Amino acid sequence: MKSLLLSTSIAASLLFSSVISAENISATQQNQLSKITNLLEQNPEVIEGLYTNLSKYVDSQGSISNALKEHYDYLYNNPMHPYFGSESPKLTVINFTDYSCPYCKRLESELVEIIKKYPEIRVVNIDLSFQQRMIPDLKTNTAWYALNVWENNRPAFAEVHRLMMAKPSRHDRKSIMQIADITGTEAALAGSAIKQPLVDKNERFFSQLGLRGTPALIIGDEIIPGFIPQAELDKLIQAQLK
Repeated sequence: MKSLLLSTSIAASLLFSSVISAENISATQQNQLSKITNLLEQNPEVIEGLYTNLSKYVDSQGSISNALKEHYDYLYNNPMHPYFGSESPKLTVINFTDYSCPYCKRLESELVEIIKKYPEIRVVNIDLSFQQRMIPDLKTNTAWYALNVWENNRPAFAEVHRLMMAKPSRHDRKSIMQIADITGTEAALAGSAIKQPLVDKNERFFSQLGLRGTPALIIGDEIIPGFIPQAELDKLIQAQLK
């Protein structure tokens, strides 16, 4: 029995030594750690699998942290990415979004309200085209079109963006042509494929972060996958601004 306890205690130490240290464990975490150790002592057969999975998780978190550092300027200081809000932000929120994603459209309305409430923040949109690689009967997709407008007709971008987000379902040739006509951005529909390398890079980086579906946010050092209710979003913003 003593050897079993010793081996499980060692395994537990190995499991958590790479994640936490005594200096930064709260009382609640210490209590949880004790319970986990007890569970491992009672179920030693799970130690090997748990250790393997936890090691992979820690490695992946390190890879994600390195990716964020490596691509910081690409995300935060890249004039090719559309943004809204402050020109001199106290906080920048990265928003991975897709104009044909219904949950992205729901999150968009929340971000609009957040910018109104906190004018000192900026939201940078990283455009993706997972939902619709190509608009039927057009040689473009919503991401390419939006990025073309952002680069070549900046005054029209806000309205183009608003109209594309306002359509609850996936875009088609009719809806995009109508938006282009209303906003005078027909020229942005032509030659849109020049934005393909940028969108492709956005998608590769999205996958590198371990993300699988839009929307997703980066707020401070937190990555938030999926849709988030406005109350929770507001709390995260307040915490970062403090």
